[in-house]
This record gives sequence, C-alpha cells and structure tokens, in this order.
Amino acid sequence: MEEDRGLETAPTEEDGPDVHASRLQLVWDVLLFQAKLVADGLRDVLLSPLSIVAGILGLVAGGDDPHQYFRRLLRLGRRSEVWINLFGRHRSGTSDAMIDPLRERVFEQARDNPWVHRAGSELNAHLDRVNTPPRRPTDDAAPDR
Repeated sequence: MEEDRGLETAPTEEDGPDVHASRLQLVWDVLLFQAKLVADGLRDVLLSPLSIVAGILGLVAGGDDPHQYFRRLLRLGRRSEVWINLFGRHRSGTSDAMIDPLRERVFEQARDNPWVHRAGSELNAHLDRVNTPPRRPTDDAAPDR
C-alpha cells in the first residue's frame, strides 16, 4: 500500500530541494506582497487628500463638467492599481516587470552564493525538523523486560 503524501507528511531527503525551493518562493511572495501593500497604502494616503482637492477644483473651476478633475484622479487610481498589481490579476503594465530581475538575482544568490546557500541549507534543516511529526511508539517498539 502506497503511503499518503498529504500536507501532514514531513519532507524527506528526496523532497528536500522542491520543499526548500518552495519555502524560498513563499518568503519571496510574502515579502513582495508586503512591499506592494506598502505601495498600495501610500497610494491610498495620497489619493484621499487629492480627491478632496479634485472635488473642490471641480466645484470652483470645473465649468460645465465639474467631475473632470475627479475622473482624472480615478483614472490615475486605476492605472496605479494595475501598476501595483497587488493580487497579481494583471499581466501587462505592472511593476512586476521591474521586480522580476530582482527576483532572479535573489534566487541566483540563494543558489550560487556559498554563504547564502549554507545559511539557507541550515535554516531548511531546522524547518525540516520542525515539520517532522513526532513518531508514535508502536506496540512492537515496547522495551523488553
């Protein structure tokens, strides 16, 4: 009977490189998401007062089209949303094109730099131990009396 290799199964030596690469990818994804959250938050902080200014400008200088400045601000907000690409929904016109070379460099360093590789290997060894479920004693393993 083949062993079930579900989520609760600890990584083995055979799984090592895939699990370790997956961990590095997770760290990258979390850090990138955090950076994009910061960019998104800064955008929101800037758009809030700008929307008030756009509204006032529309009332004071908007003439026949008082919404014109506010619509421009909304277009800017939509373009910045695509550029930030927080949830990865957009394929072109995003900041990801700028970030991809950095990602390649980071992963290259993780693979080729001896110091980084050694530190990553030690960290993965610790994580492998943490992710290994404790072994339960079986009846066959009872101590002899």
